[in-house]
Amino acid sequence: MKRTRHTGSTRRALITMLAIGHLLAAGANAADTVASGASPAVAAAVATTALGATSVGGATQAICRPTISSKLADRNQRKISDAFDLALDQVREVPGCRDLFAELGSDGMNALARLVFIPIGRAEARGNACRGISAYTIHGGGPIWICRQFSKLSDEQAAMVIIHEALHHAGLSEYPQDPDGMTSRAINGMVMEQCGL
Repeated sequence: MKRTRHTGSTRRALITMLAIGHLLAAGANAADTVASGASPAVAAAVATTALGATSVGGATQAICRPTISSKLADRNQRKISDAFDLALDQVREVPGCRDLFAELGSDGMNALARLVFIPIGRAEARGNACRGISAYTIHGGGPIWICRQFSKLSDEQAAMVIIHEALHHAGLSEYPQDPDGMTSRAINGMVMEQCGL
């Protein structure tokens, strides 16, 4: 039997499809738990509970947690978790930060809720994939690949990176892939200013 070699882009496509399948399955499982005759309120409560929620004073608030690969180094998992909380607070509480997503026709909380963090592959680690950056993603969606040096960022810097990558998922393009797009540095500056980081 002939063995095939997968290119980096093929591996990334496969990982992206697996991540999307994981998210779709979670939503399908939530929907499957609702009885066919259930009221819209019951259906919403079941779906919210499946995504993680808490009730405070009778009002339900979604608990937004990132999907973090267990293959990431522990220090990067901790950094993502801490920085994600900060990014979430800024998007929730700072109007200018929410506006960055609204201008793209997206909701910042939803964009953050869909993020999946995975480690870079060995081939990418040997190459220049992480040269000068701590994370990257595909415009319009897909997982966020975390570089080994991500854990060395401050929580504020890491939160800025998370929001930056979430904006790409929401549709923000970047130079040079988009000749009219902002540079990565300009996007970082915009996020720091608008989100108070």
